[in-house]
Amino acid sequence: MSLAVSIVVPTLDDPELLDLCLGAVFAERDRRGVGDEVLVVDDSGEGAVVEHLRERFPEARTEVHERNLGFPAALERGVRAAHHALVLALNPDVELRPGAIDPLVETLGQGGTRAVAPLVIDGDGRLSEESLPRIVVEGGLPRVVCAELDVTPGAVCAAHPEGIPVDFCLGGAFLFRRTAFLQQPFDPRFEPFYWEDVDWGAEARGGGETLRVDPRAVAVHRNRGTIAPRVPESLRRAAIEKNRLLYAWKHFEGEALREHLEALSKRLVECALTEERDELVAFLLATETRKSARRSIWPL
Repeated sequence: MSLAVSIVVPTLDDPELLDLCLGAVFAERDRRGVGDEVLVVDDSGEGAVVEHLRERFPEARTEVHERNLGFPAALERGVRAAHHALVLALNPDVELRPGAIDPLVETLGQGGTRAVAPLVIDGDGRLSEESLPRIVVEGGLPRVVCAELDVTPGAVCAAHPEGIPVDFCLGGAFLFRRTAFLQQPFDPRFEPFYWEDVDWGAEARGGGETLRVDPRAVAVHRNRGTIAPRVPESLRRAAIEKNRLLYAWKHFEGEALREHLEALSKRLVECALTEERDELVAFLLATETRKSARRSIWPL
């Protein structure tokens, strides 16, 4: 019999998305019949979805933040409150396809596997950069791309029947062991959002563990999210660029670090001359964040 799972859904206040997500989650829970629990973390800071959950999904447990703390903190709150040894993190804009959880549990049971994610597709069934994520370096900066691999949603990948190794698992849809995550949660320096899952994956791989995607498990990412309607585009871009820099400073070394610093120096001069302030703001935010980091982890 498959092991029971705690399904943790950090959310803000988009009831429509949450209904799609939880409708699929509870259908999967009922199909499995092994005692999976569903836990929603209301990170709106207003208790915005509590009453909605009571009416629509009364079986869902809830944790409520008194103020908005961001995705990493909301996920950690849910993981700490979870009852089961295995936790499936889901964003509210992710909808599980039927039968998704069982193969994830099976693949996570392989030795040396830190986490496993479903194959993520968009609403039209297409793969995106987050489906089979790899990290490449372009112009001295890390970038996420989708690995080029023949894969069919819902089927075993012939080249990797044990699951496809990836550089990180999408933070909005991945299964992991509760104790392992609590020993090494998302780095709070990547708050409020973006690149915390990429960093977590790099830490796991640095420790000799593997992250996998099991294409037998499929999830639809509507990529609508709950951040864009509430956060101006300029601030979202600043968060992304800040955290890309933090990732590089934390994980690059040797030649990669040298090339990064050279490219960064040139780019900062260009931005100063052309008064392109967005990248300068991101650099300053990253610099301020790095100052609080431990030297043993952030040597730059």
